[in-house]
Amino acid sequence: MTQAATSASAGERKGERTRRRILETARRLFAELGYERTTIRGIAAAAEVDKSSILQYFGSKQQLFRAAVHWHIPIAEMTTDDPVQTVHNFMHGMLSSWAADPNSPMAVLVRASMTSEDAAELLRHHITTEVVDAIAATVDDPEAHLRASVAGAMMMGIAAQRYLLRMPHIADADLDDVLRLAEPAIRAVIAPAD
Repeated sequence: MTQAATSASAGERKGERTRRRILETARRLFAELGYERTTIRGIAAAAEVDKSSILQYFGSKQQLFRAAVHWHIPIAEMTTDDPVQTVHNFMHGMLSSWAADPNSPMAVLVRASMTSEDAAELLRHHITTEVVDAIAATVDDPEAHLRASVAGAMMMGIAAQRYLLRMPHIADADLDDVLRLAEPAIRAVIAPAD
């Protein structure tokens, strides 16, 4: 490998590390301060980078925010022929990801959506395309989208009370106990018994 190629490779690795550090710092600050109070200058200082680096990698605060809160739910991997198992997979996947990382992209987006219309619109888009449409595709019912929307609202309510508001009892409960109590209700909305 030539010296120029080695330098380019090392530069790409450094650039990727810098980009990742900016994203992680931005996600943390958006979670702590909200969208409106978080500034490019504050992110740059906390990430120990120049403000121009943020603009180079992301272009604007809005684009940085979108990158920091982007997530993808592996719906295809969670969906089975058994609606009971599918509901369990959806709930366990969502609640486990929030438990593992309170500053997960979805958690940050939910917090920011409370004070920013831009964040709220992004959350609506994510939930519609990543959750509602995907769940509705598995439901054989004329009201599939409504059913998926109600089930999603129930799951978001549980996640918000457990991880954002830290409500007594639900926040302290074992995840398996929460799933055991919530799954029948959500399953009844998604796949009602005939």
